[in-house]
Amino acid sequence: MIYKILNKEDIGRLKDELSLGLPGTAKIYYVIRNALDDNLSGFDVVVDNWPKWNCILLRPESTDKVLNYFKQTHICHTKSVSALKYFLQRPGLIDWSQAINFTGVPSDVIPVLNEVCKKHGGQITSKESRLMYAWSKCSPPDMPIIPDGITLSSLKPEHAKILKSDWANQNNAEELEGYFKSVIEKFESSCLLDKNGRILAYICMQYNGSIAMIYVLPEFRKEGYFDILISDLTRKLLAKRDIAYGFIPFNDTSLINLSRKLGFEWVPQGNMTWTRFTPNIARRHQKKETSESKVPDVFSEDLGTLLKNQLSVI
Repeated sequence: MIYKILNKEDIGRLKDELSLGLPGTAKIYYVIRNALDDNLSGFDVVVDNWPKWNCILLRPESTDKVLNYFKQTHICHTKSVSALKYFLQRPGLIDWSQAINFTGVPSDVIPVLNEVCKKHGGQITSKESRLMYAWSKCSPPDMPIIPDGITLSSLKPEHAKILKSDWANQNNAEELEGYFKSVIEKFESSCLLDKNGRILAYICMQYNGSIAMIYVLPEFRKEGYFDILISDLTRKLLAKRDIAYGFIPFNDTSLINLSRKLGFEWVPQGNMTWTRFTPNIARRHQKKETSESKVPDVFSEDLGTLLKNQLSVI
């Protein structure tokens, strides 16, 4: 068997098997669950063998079937570094003539992924490794006191335009309004509003089930809003029996210490990073590559990335 594309029944079996490995398998479990529930449409779920698999790859069926911000996304999971090395090289599995964002990649897989990608020609770039921190206690976190005049609520689809403006300096800003609207409609979120309904702070989810996209207006970053948002969203996820977790940059000791203080614990099996493969042909056509690079890989916008410049003032 070169590889197998799973049907919906098989995807259901795969989801059930991955649930037995939670929280370590969370980053692929929720992707698979969202694909099964049609929250993440347009992806093939491919395994190296079935039912005894070692590697999983979600790849776009075609660029016109996935949302614009997922056009280059390939989502990986493996039980074995060596197995993934050979899996990725199987004929027809991956179109190496196109730019690819590999997401969900375990940190120890990066050297192997780099070797495979370079063999196909092109440039490899990887982001700083992330550590997975999850809420592992039986009871939910205590809710901090909400200041007078502030309302704790959830985001609404019409807020997507406001959220986009908060990230206007990102190179993928044009795609973010649609992305925010989709995650607000499909997943849990939390926000803090003043008496006039203005959003002071918010947090939402990713398609891989992680907590991310947190933002606090600069003038309110000493008010403890971060603790309120994290605690509220964690409680909402636990009420649905979901895993509350997020990714933190490996060297971000401030956020790691803050997460531990709140009650989150490191999950070694969840460590990951993102790698971008740019084929040589795309590099030679710089204008085309510049255009392609505007398509964001929204899986990469994790909790740590977006908080990095806020921690000192929260």
